[in-house]
This record gives sequence, C-alpha cells and structure tokens, in this order.
Amino acid sequence: MNTLTIPARTSVLVTDQLNAEWRRLGARPIPKRWTLPGLAGCAVLADAADVIGRTRRHQPAFADGLLIGLLDQRTARDDHLAGRLVLQVMLGRAVNLARRAHRFGVAGVRGDLPQLTAAAVAALWHAIATYPVDRRRHKVAVNLCMDTLRHFNLALEDDAPDLVDTAVLDTAEPVFHHAPAPVVEVFATLTWGIGKGIITADDAELLVRVYCPLPGQHGGAHVVARELGLSPAAVRQRCSRAIQRLSAAVQARGPALTTAA
Repeated sequence: MNTLTIPARTSVLVTDQLNAEWRRLGARPIPKRWTLPGLAGCAVLADAADVIGRTRRHQPAFADGLLIGLLDQRTARDDHLAGRLVLQVMLGRAVNLARRAHRFGVAGVRGDLPQLTAAAVAALWHAIATYPVDRRRHKVAVNLCMDTLRHFNLALEDDAPDLVDTAVLDTAEPVFHHAPAPVVEVFATLTWGIGKGIITADDAELLVRVYCPLPGQHGGAHVVARELGLSPAAVRQRCSRAIQRLSAAVQARGPALTTAA
C-alpha cells in the first residue's frame, strides 16, 4: 500500500490495509534511536505495541510516558515510524469511531463505512502529528481520542471547505515539509472539489500522494515523480494548477461557506 487515495465506493477498509502493513512492520527491530526505558525489554515493534496496549489498561501513567516519548520522536525528530506505532496502538479507536458514525442504507458518507473509516484514520493521524507534547503529558490516549473525534466531526460537515483556511490551498510544497500537513482539511477539500467538478479524481490522488502521504510513507514531488516516471517540475506544475483551481473556488464562495448547504 503506497498511497491513501480519496475515498471512493469500495469495500476495502484502510484499517485492513494498515493491519496488513503492520504485520510486516511489526517484525522490525526497535530503533536504537528510541531511548525509552519502558521499551528496553522489547525486541521488535510488535513487542512495543503489546507493551503499550497492556500498560494502557493496567498502568495508564506508565503508558503516558511511552506515548509521550513516541510522540516527541514523531513531532520533534520527524520520526514517522514512531508515529506509525502510536497509530497502530490507537487504530481500534478509529475503527469504533467510524462504526458509530455509520448509518446503514443512508446516502452519502454516513452510509459509506470505507469512507468513514478512511476519514477516522486521517483524523487520528492528524491528531498524532499535531499533538502538543509539551503541554499535554497526561491522559495522552484520552487526549488523542478527543482530538481525533474533533477532527473527524469536522471532516463530516456537509460543506467541508468552510473548515479550511484558504492559505492551506495557496501554500507551496516546502510548507508541508516543515509542518505536519493538515490532513483532514486537505482531504475534505479535495473530496469537495471532485464533487463540484473543480478537479478530477486523478488530480486529487496526486495531491494526496505529494502532500498527505500515508503514515510511514514519504511524499513530495521528487518521490512521486520517480514513481510516475515524470519530472518533479511536471508534478509540481500539475499540483499547482489543481491548487489554484481549488483556491479560487473556495474563495469565490466567501463568507457563505459557513452557512451554505
């Protein structure tokens, strides 16, 4: 699994794909750069996930220390593997969130479990990537769940672009490299843009691959260009054109975004 595409009508759940990926990642040794005493007895990532899961149930304060250590690795040192471990440990929360929001037989996203699941995972990853480790060092799992719920609920608003700072759409690629990509906002805007015919599904998938890669994956124009057999300049130009169309469309809606159906 190399990319997270815009949710479409599919029976495949992104959580199934992530669990399949974890079966490979879980066998990798604990990185030596992780100086976390609580994981000293762990040989591989799967061991670390088990330890965190047990301590969350029986020693929540100890689990806080482990989660904060990993989140610090993720945010301060841009360690995607540390964030991926936290994502895996918390993945069940995203599954439950999507299932509670699902309404069988209802039209739209509420009736589409794969879309809901993808949105819940994106919300969880956004919560992990932006967690304020300096300010919130206790009840970390609970805080992550609450942040995920907030991002998820925003993503389910009927007209998503009213949630998006238009500067998100105007920024160039380097901005996304120096700060966590606002996954939920970008994701919702791209879905809206497809529905309005402003961009194509191919355009949206390219933007996701460049700006919002999957946890543990690397994005950016150079990487995607190599995968597609294109020049980085061509990828950037196509992304720029799609972003300009989206930005113009969002700005054209103006203040009405907050009230329009």
